[in-house]
Amino acid sequence: MDRPVERLALYGQPSDHETLSWAWAEGQLVAAGLYWVVAATPGHPHPRPVWGVWVDDRLHVSLGSPALRRAFADGVPVTVHLDSAIDVVIVEAGVVGPCDDAAVIAAYDAKYSYEYDLEQYGPFTTLQPTTVLAWRVTGPDGRDGFAQTARFTLS
Repeated sequence: MDRPVERLALYGQPSDHETLSWAWAEGQLVAAGLYWVVAATPGHPHPRPVWGVWVDDRLHVSLGSPALRRAFADGVPVTVHLDSAIDVVIVEAGVVGPCDDAAVIAAYDAKYSYEYDLEQYGPFTTLQPTTVLAWRVTGPDGRDGFAQTARFTLS
């Protein structure tokens, strides 16, 4: 599914760089091995790498520890980013609750060649994206600047 794309604001101005496609951004979200997540909670933010799957425009993550699950309570704003600083995808989302859907578990098992144990690890935490920011940079370590950018609004 194609998404409406907006110009990403760079340094307060709309980007005049080539626009990235939703297919590229979604491909990055599907293929990611880890998702770095941080919830808007009191105290110092602490990004953590977690496993998860992108299914039907939602990110389902395995948070593991009870303390981390508490930080990701329903309605809490969350930011997610992928590993790359060259091909960047950042997701702004809200927590919409637990998920024990068989299709999500099957997607997770296929992605990681794993058998997710719902009883041991608990349900996935589902994140509903509102905005996806994406950009690609060029040159060694991105030093030659932006090549493509985009901002996608999901509802």
